[in-house]
Amino acid sequence: MRRWVWGLALAMVLSVNGALHTPVYADEKTALNGTLTTTIEFEKGSVDQAKHWIDSTVELAKEDMENAMKDASKEEKKQLKKALKELKKTNSNTLLTKRPDGSAEMKNILPGVEIRVGGKKATTRHNGKFTIPQVPLGKHVMRITKEGKLIRELDVVVKRGQPRMDIDLQIYEKQFQENVNRMHQAMGHHHPDSATVQGTATYPELKEGQLVGKGEGRMGIISDPTKGEPKNIVSCNKADGYESPVGKRPFDPAGTEEWESDTWRFPANLSDCSRSIMLGFLYNQSSLIFGRYHMSEYCVIESINAVMGEEPKDKDQYAAYCNWKQKGDGHWNCSWFNGIKHTEELHTH
Repeated sequence: MRRWVWGLALAMVLSVNGALHTPVYADEKTALNGTLTTTIEFEKGSVDQAKHWIDSTVELAKEDMENAMKDASKEEKKQLKKALKELKKTNSNTLLTKRPDGSAEMKNILPGVEIRVGGKKATTRHNGKFTIPQVPLGKHVMRITKEGKLIRELDVVVKRGQPRMDIDLQIYEKQFQENVNRMHQAMGHHHPDSATVQGTATYPELKEGQLVGKGEGRMGIISDPTKGEPKNIVSCNKADGYESPVGKRPFDPAGTEEWESDTWRFPANLSDCSRSIMLGFLYNQSSLIFGRYHMSEYCVIESINAVMGEEPKDKDQYAAYCNWKQKGDGHWNCSWFNGIKHTEELHTH
């Protein structure tokens, strides 16, 4: 299987890599205005599977909100009802933009992200829009960051009379199709030693540092029970279920059944991490309405930066939550977020 290609699409009226150098003059400046977005592209053959990913996560959010209503205060219920009303109008048909050739894309705004260029900076507003004043004309390195951590860095040339800059950071390119083709495939996790926790199957204790899964969904065990930590904690749960019995079951060294992990197709499965990315998209689309899923915004940003499977090579690279460390509140990964509420140890559904 080909590896996922993480690309960068820039929809802007500026020149980028390879453009001719333009001198920078201190008295020649312009204000840059635009919108920062991220887009996932789906080929015709993968649109149905993409719709399944979107719609199943939306249904998960509905169930989460309905359950939250039971113990909510009067004010909280008011907000949840408003969010539910909006969610009932939200589905893959409203989120996906279809093209004449049968392919589709899902575009999402990126609020609260800092853009720095030519010594000037601005933070995107709730609608993803930004204005950067007094940017010198000429060639610059643009840095896109979140909480001081780098998301993307690119070369741009600022020209007179061209103040419009719409930036689109693309997450998955058309190779997405190859990874989602078998999303609907039957999966099983029938091991007698598996313990059912919150509707998930957990696994025997594995050593700290041990790698499990494969491909984009490979995970490392980051907890050490000998230090009083829970067993089998991973930086991000990227496993969903199991598929056809080909190869050895990766999570149980003592197991006799032969199974292949589905982690190779991440993020085109329905793992906690994949669903959290989708919940983060909902939050970004309307942060005031879907504020319940604000934590999942981390997953959107990290997926753009493509560091969810490996530790950042650059200490300044963005990895705010899936950073292979226990947080101050005792949590480790996104599995506990609203809308998911699963165990944080390695598991399948």
